[in-house]
Amino acid sequence: MPQDRDTLESTYDHLLTLWTSGVRDYHTMLSDYLTANSIFVAVIGLLVSRESPAVPFTLVIVLLSVIGILMSVQMAIVLGRFSGQNALWEWQLRGIEAMPDWRERKPVSSLYRLREHRETIVDETNEPRLFEPSWAFRQHRQWWAHRAISFPWFFGTVYGLFLLWGLTQVVRSSALSFE
Repeated sequence: MPQDRDTLESTYDHLLTLWTSGVRDYHTMLSDYLTANSIFVAVIGLLVSRESPAVPFTLVIVLLSVIGILMSVQMAIVLGRFSGQNALWEWQLRGIEAMPDWRERKPVSSLYRLREHRETIVDETNEPRLFEPSWAFRQHRQWWAHRAISFPWFFGTVYGLFLLWGLTQVVRSSALSFE
């Protein structure tokens, strides 16, 4: 059943607001996680850099590393959820833009073709009339370009190495105290 024009435009406007808000929230959340992880890594690095950290400092390193690993898992889940949610809004917007009744511009469909298919966008009313995908658009589909995957893996690996170092130090200290 065809929707009336006002309802379709209203739905499109609401979905566009959800999508743009979601993209903004995704980047804000990513920035917050990067800040928190950077602070955690810096604190752990400072504690590790001590000449010979005492056992209590080593236990703090182990604890912070475990918290960091949990924060990396949470980061992957939250960013993945935001990314999926934004993809849903974008998918619905492209569905509206594909309807025969839709006579307005189709910016979301153009972005999709540019990003996913690396198609040049042609607009005779613009100068220049061609918008070509850059190197970043060409790399978009690579696994390491997905921040929801690459950043949690990076920080999780760093925390894992710190955890391994801390546990090694605890075991070494325990072995020395039993001799």
